[in-house]
Amino acid sequence: MGEQQNEKQEERQDEKPRRLLDSLPAVYRAADQSGELERLLGVFEAILLGQNARDRPGIEEEIDGLARHFAPLPNESGAPYTMCPDRFLPWLAGWVAFTPHALFAPAQLRRIIAGIVPLYGRRGTRDYLERLLRLCFDEIVSVDIVDAAGPGLRLGRARVGQDSVLARDSPFWFRVVLELRDGMQPMSPRRPGCDPALDERVRAMIDFAKPAHTAYELTFRTGAAP
Repeated sequence: MGEQQNEKQEERQDEKPRRLLDSLPAVYRAADQSGELERLLGVFEAILLGQNARDRPGIEEEIDGLARHFAPLPNESGAPYTMCPDRFLPWLAGWVAFTPHALFAPAQLRRIIAGIVPLYGRRGTRDYLERLLRLCFDEIVSVDIVDAAGPGLRLGRARVGQDSVLARDSPFWFRVVLELRDGMQPMSPRRPGCDPALDERVRAMIDFAKPAHTAYELTFRTGAAP
């Protein structure tokens, strides 16, 4: 008795889904004694439904999974098939207007795409640049942006060399001071022997985020881990 049940279970497992054939009127299903109609419809099932194909999904399954191509991060289950494949990340970055996507690895790019949209309401502001730099770079502990104008030369009160400097005015200029994690070496292409990768990537992000008419000065310093 147990052997008969096992044989029936194996037969059920070997049975292939027949959605297209089962959708036909009974007269056509009964007339298919040779199984030729079932085999013919099986080709379309493999292409459209993917039920008989083991190496690739069908069109129906691809459509069901289309939503994941708009998800940079997995859902609550954490399954990798619930998020956008790596090859689609540049396309998804274009949807959120993040043009410097080539500067970041897939894991970093996913985090940036997921967090950049709420920042767009602050574009062109100091707060936007600070938040964007923290979002893009784990190496950065703090961001200090100085964009306040100097007091200028005040007659009768200014002391040259102490609280004022005789120089040309610098409108639309700001300074960015980045504090790196402890143990990281500040990097600058003007310092021989230092890796300029971080400096170049940070400057690319500042150029992306700042107003086009402004200029800036970038300074690194080593700090403590948060």
